[in-house]
Amino acid sequence: MRAVIGTAGHVDHGKTALIKALTGIMTARPKEQKLGMTLDLGFAHFEGDNEEVVGVIDVPGHERYIRNMVSGVWSLDMVLLVVAADEGWMPMTNDHLNVIHAMGIKNLLVVINKSDTVDGETLELVEEDILERVMEITGDIPESICVSALTGDNIPQLKKTILRHLNRIEERLEDNGARVYLDRVFTVNGIGTVVTGSLTEGSIQMGEKMTVMPAGKQVQVKALQSGHKSLDEVGAVSRVAVGLKGVTKKELERGHCLVKNPADAMVCEQVIVRLAEGFVEGRNNREVEVALGSAHSLARLHHIRGTRLARLVLTDKVTAFWNQPFVVIRHGGSDLLFSGRVIWNGSVPAHRRAALYELLEALPEELTEQNSLQLSLDFHGYIHRDALNNCDDVDSESCVDMSGWLVSHSFHKEALEQIQSTLKNEGTALSGPELGSKLGIEQAVMDQLLQMLKKDNVVHMSGGAWVLGGGSSEDDLNDKGQQLLKMIREAGKEGLQSSKTQVPGGQKELRNLVHLSFIVPMEDQIYYAKEVYDQAVADILRSLSLNESFAVAHAKDRTGLSRKYLIPVLNRMERDGWVKRNDSDRIVIKLPEAKEQEAAAA
Repeated sequence: MRAVIGTAGHVDHGKTALIKALTGIMTARPKEQKLGMTLDLGFAHFEGDNEEVVGVIDVPGHERYIRNMVSGVWSLDMVLLVVAADEGWMPMTNDHLNVIHAMGIKNLLVVINKSDTVDGETLELVEEDILERVMEITGDIPESICVSALTGDNIPQLKKTILRHLNRIEERLEDNGARVYLDRVFTVNGIGTVVTGSLTEGSIQMGEKMTVMPAGKQVQVKALQSGHKSLDEVGAVSRVAVGLKGVTKKELERGHCLVKNPADAMVCEQVIVRLAEGFVEGRNNREVEVALGSAHSLARLHHIRGTRLARLVLTDKVTAFWNQPFVVIRHGGSDLLFSGRVIWNGSVPAHRRAALYELLEALPEELTEQNSLQLSLDFHGYIHRDALNNCDDVDSESCVDMSGWLVSHSFHKEALEQIQSTLKNEGTALSGPELGSKLGIEQAVMDQLLQMLKKDNVVHMSGGAWVLGGGSSEDDLNDKGQQLLKMIREAGKEGLQSSKTQVPGGQKELRNLVHLSFIVPMEDQIYYAKEVYDQAVADILRSLSLNESFAVAHAKDRTGLSRKYLIPVLNRMERDGWVKRNDSDRIVIKLPEAKEQEAAAA
């Protein structure tokens, strides 16, 4: 069993002294000891009789450091709510318990410290008052224990009680992607950059690659400790120190997140959240502070009227996960304004917001991963089969399977129509990424849709972009064919002279490219990209009429081609039936279709 617990409670109620009595470790730094007050997070650990390792986080109790307190409690398996017997319930006791409740931490133990300072009757009254106040906020009556960190009274019993609670916690699955929100960053001689945090999911192994979010920078684990022991592997839930290769201290800060699988994390600039019941709707577009994991950011808060939803526009990029709890603190103050869960990441087109809000409002109160997957399928219209992980609750049977992507029938039909309509309305070829961006469809899904349309001869690829109509598609070419086609296109009006091209097997591929109408052969083994040749033809025939004669000088002026390349182009036009020779001049015998229609209309 591995776990991480922490303290909470009013300033000067003995949280640091309690941890010292429990673990033998002083978490307060010299400056904090001198002040007699915790300013930032402190860390300790102890082991149980069966080698259980329990990490302990000490949090500041003063209201000015509520943000540091939130950074410490988000990951805890259990919280010790510490209340001094001689002072009882105090303002920050209330605020800290509200944060704990907002973070969804159910495992709470009330620890009444300084029991040596009051008589037995007073102790009973204090205990009764505390339990009633906890029940008012959480709806539950927690277990309580009276101790004295100063005298050591009942400290062994406290340790046994903690272990008993932790052993009842359901075991964490080890196959989830590892994630560690950073709470400290420093440099160690001989190791380099070291980060610490709580490993809440999965496991970390020496030597493996991980990613720092939100930057998306890949790093490698070069040192690993937990409980002051160097290890080859650490599993959740644990306090860990990780030495990282490939990143400097300056690039990291509290709130960044170390993850094994970047796809599991959301890099957030705008999020839609569901607020906890009982929230009071205030002024819209106000500036607030958002605390999520160990990260903090200023944000603009926009309530979505008539719902429990709100949109947060963050000042800084923050890493988050589906259904992650968060709190909103009054900007510049310490008041806890709201709490809730992250249920959507990213901006949404205005015309689709009402549909999204309806789906988000319909989510059940207790959220699961299946809800996230079904939400993605219902709103986007698609989801990758690998994301299901045997989630039977997601309706995958009624979807179209496109090489692993499950696509709803309605989205499938609408997306295929939108692609054709967009290509027609734009009147020009568009690349896959351009189509994906215009229609708001993930690129991998867009690629599959385009391949379906290509198979039905509705579109084909030409010049690296997609156009309407059937025909040979250059994405079907082998690597050598694509290489030659690229070279010919880059050659432009000078064309590619095959006798000077050193590509093994190139002649065979050139014949194939001609056969597929990607290139046009000229005299002297010169090859033009079809679009370059077509443009030259259009330039020469522009402003000319049927049976009109023109000189070579006219063609040179129109195309800018030297005689070396112009004569082969004119000869090719003659073979293709555009012109016929009349001594040194040419006579137009065919016009492009658009010009013929103009002439007929005239």
